[in-house]
Amino acid sequence: MQQTTGQALEVRLSAYIDGELGEAERAELDALLARDEDAKVMLEKLKAGSAFGNKAFEDFLHDPVPLALVRQIKQGPGINPRSERVATANLPAPTVRVWPRVMAAAVTLLLLGGAVGFIVGSTQYVAEPEGSASTRPWIDEIADYHRIYSRQKEHLVEAPASDGPKIETWLASSVGIGFKTPDLASKGLTFEGARLLVVDGKPVGQLIYRDREGDIYAICFLKGGDKPQTDQFREDIRDNLGLISWQKGDASLVLVGPSADAGLRELAEAVAASI
Repeated sequence: MQQTTGQALEVRLSAYIDGELGEAERAELDALLARDEDAKVMLEKLKAGSAFGNKAFEDFLHDPVPLALVRQIKQGPGINPRSERVATANLPAPTVRVWPRVMAAAVTLLLLGGAVGFIVGSTQYVAEPEGSASTRPWIDEIADYHRIYSRQKEHLVEAPASDGPKIETWLASSVGIGFKTPDLASKGLTFEGARLLVVDGKPVGQLIYRDREGDIYAICFLKGGDKPQTDQFREDIRDNLGLISWQKGDASLVLVGPSADAGLRELAEAVAASI
């Protein structure tokens, strides 16, 4: 139990909320709150601030990790865990115990500030088209398809890779777009075969690949697609899936793979050059 007698009222009430006070000191504060309206107001503000901070932190933890940030984490220098532990261990214990809400607020602000900083700074990595994600429903449907089909063991594809050129003829005539199946063996991907999907009433061709770890990747394309058209890459994330989309002539294309793959953008560039 903490002993906060003689410290600032905010500190004492913070410990009161956390249930960290002994019975005698808690009874003292109960009496103060019963007669002092200002103390009551301060207690409610502290409770509200704590609830807001907890909610903001919880929301932050559930936000999906942007692809560019994943790439920075994987390719850039990271935090040394040992240094982090040493720095934490050197904090004075009384400070940690006396100012729990001050520290929690600082961490929350740091995280939120970092998120804002990333959003501002990420423009150097991702080309943002004029349309928002909400105007690109086919990306969402492709993500939904991928989650279902990528889990299939015996029926991952409709046409197996052994069908070879027949796949190109079949999908080209169905979708209305000529293409060449990319050879991605140099990227560690094996071609498994193809499927024909339907998105918003339009046929969509899907070429499916598997990496050495068993993760499934897919190249999807349809004629027309969303407006405005652009040949620049657009990166999206849907839970654990990363999607990189672009336009090529009258075709809309998207590469789908694990969002944790730091080389997804490079893979999309290879696909765009060879499809």
